[in-house]
Amino acid sequence: MSYTHPIQHHSMVFDDIRNKFYSDAIKALVTRGSVVMDLGAGLGLHGLIAARAGAKKVYLVEPERVILAAAKVVKENNLSEKIECFQTKIEGLELPQPVDVIISVFTGNFLLQEDLLPSLFHARDKHLSKKGRLIPDQAKMFVQPISSAKLFNEKIGRWAELSQDFNFSVLQMHAANSMYTDNYRDTDYTSLASPAEILHMDFMTATCTDCKTSTTIELTDDGLCHGFFGWFDMRLGNHWLSTSPTAEITHWRQVYLPIDPPVPVLKGQKLIFNLQRPEYGEWSWVIEINGSRQKHSTFLSGPLQPSDLAKKADTYKPVLNKKGQLVREALDLFEGNETAGQICQALSYRQEPSFHSETEARNFIAGLIARYG
Repeated sequence: MSYTHPIQHHSMVFDDIRNKFYSDAIKALVTRGSVVMDLGAGLGLHGLIAARAGAKKVYLVEPERVILAAAKVVKENNLSEKIECFQTKIEGLELPQPVDVIISVFTGNFLLQEDLLPSLFHARDKHLSKKGRLIPDQAKMFVQPISSAKLFNEKIGRWAELSQDFNFSVLQMHAANSMYTDNYRDTDYTSLASPAEILHMDFMTATCTDCKTSTTIELTDDGLCHGFFGWFDMRLGNHWLSTSPTAEITHWRQVYLPIDPPVPVLKGQKLIFNLQRPEYGEWSWVIEINGSRQKHSTFLSGPLQPSDLAKKADTYKPVLNKKGQLVREALDLFEGNETAGQICQALSYRQEPSFHSETEARNFIAGLIARYG
């Protein structure tokens, strides 16, 4: 089994734009005697800033092995007496005291992507003191209608072209129901209206991340609407950090929500934009203008069979497939009595061969041990 290097995806430590906003907020809210949690700490930069700002105690909470690298950084900076590291999900964490500040980077691209905010709410409800603060503590989502033939053709229209004399146009529908995450700062596009705020979330009081919004946008330019850009702003302390395509670049990206076919619009017209997404669910966006209506959904971003739909129903009665049965048999042996080699050997005696080689079997067990052991 191959393992991801613990610091490979943690270049956020060098995101100076983002980190300056966080640093200013931490220094403003953390006082001598504060107890701080750095939730989803990664390499622990924000916890380190809090410790240097005078915090009495800092807890770094991170489920991945990168926390081992963070512990090295803590020791190197002579902060081991103040900072304690926990490799665990927040849902399994127990602390000896409430915390005064929770710092997190649980806002995904377009805010709700990655579904991290429910874990922040759990940490808030279980660990934050009555007068505690969150960094960040609020966020807003925005959309903006745009005209960009180049972007549309790159993501959607090209599926109408032949490739090696083969026709792939049946896949254009799936492409048009996908969301595209990227940095669109240098993209050739024309704004058709001012940014429209579609959601304002207060992290101190929010309890779920369901999204069901509708807004009316007055168009400021004529053009062909090829879709929408979406992004979020968040409040850190007393300052707002924007992730819009016109803001300074951070590790966060914007999303492109395509409209297919593109819609001709005129200055002064009113466009209704609806966005829906149940917590942990699929995104749907609908536009209404001039009596016409177009709906797109990431649910349709790939081919579906009736069985796929059935599995999403609350009434579906699941049965383990062959791989599921194999996983169950292996996990039943995770009782602390058998070695990894013995478990591999036990599975090899099944009536139906499960692996093509001994190496495949060992990698399978190693993967289960890494995840569940």
